[in-house]
Amino acid sequence: MSSVRDILVDLGYENIRDHGKDYRMRPIYRESNNSTSLQVNKKNGYFNDYSAGIRGSLTDLIKITLRLDYRQAQQWISKKQITLSKPETGNRPEIRQSKIFPVDNLKEIKPIHKYWTERGISQETVSRFKGGIVTEGKMKGRYVFPVFNSSRDIIGFTGRDVTGKSKIKWKHLGNKASWKYPLQENYKIIKEADKVILIESIGDMLALWESGIKYAIVTFGLEIGLEILNQLLRMDVDKITISFNNDANNNNRGNIAAEKAKRRLLKYFDPNQVEIRLPSGYNDFGEMPINKIKTFFEL
Repeated sequence: MSSVRDILVDLGYENIRDHGKDYRMRPIYRESNNSTSLQVNKKNGYFNDYSAGIRGSLTDLIKITLRLDYRQAQQWISKKQITLSKPETGNRPEIRQSKIFPVDNLKEIKPIHKYWTERGISQETVSRFKGGIVTEGKMKGRYVFPVFNSSRDIIGFTGRDVTGKSKIKWKHLGNKASWKYPLQENYKIIKEADKVILIESIGDMLALWESGIKYAIVTFGLEIGLEILNQLLRMDVDKITISFNNDANNNNRGNIAAEKAKRRLLKYFDPNQVEIRLPSGYNDFGEMPINKIKTFFEL
């Protein structure tokens, strides 16, 4: 009686890694340098190739691996005498849909960029992200950026307090867990660069962009959410750099979170793909002089 692992070995897969409920390995039916890009369920054989956006049954995997038609793949697996469990369908977590905000909300954002230009960010850079000051409503007294999805729908807003009166530095409207910011502007840049930097805030992103480093994704906090993780798996970049805040002189929150994020990413990516590089001598890139940021990432 064959197991799912036996089938994978017979198909020619190597360096099969045990990841709890799944096996992970490099897909051999296409070009890939990621040895964990292909996920196969141990019990039912269902697979998910994140980078290629391909998923299906074990028979489907046999079909594309051996370049057979579906009937031939069924005949191939029938000889292996394997019993597969059915995919789990019950008690799945509820999928939270992102709210779509009316485009008219953009009219409330006044293109006043003094807050950022005084911090060394050019008007050309900050204007690209369609932000500005809001004087009424929930985001009153904040410099607000709209957040878009891949269809250019508005799925949220994030605002930095500019009054100095609020205890909350950044305020968010929308399902933050679904945000992949600012991929509406830099998806192609990341793919061409074949690398990405993960940072905590839009302020860090703007500082990097101003210095010519345009392949960052904002995590909006100290964790890498599922949407960002799945996006990283689909893009399958050569290098992922975790650059959270350097809190070594305070509470070490950013430093500890960076190590935790790295451990999570190493479940899906090779060790040579993931690194931690915290701002040196500064708490974050928003504090680091623009002329030093580019040098920092060139080292």
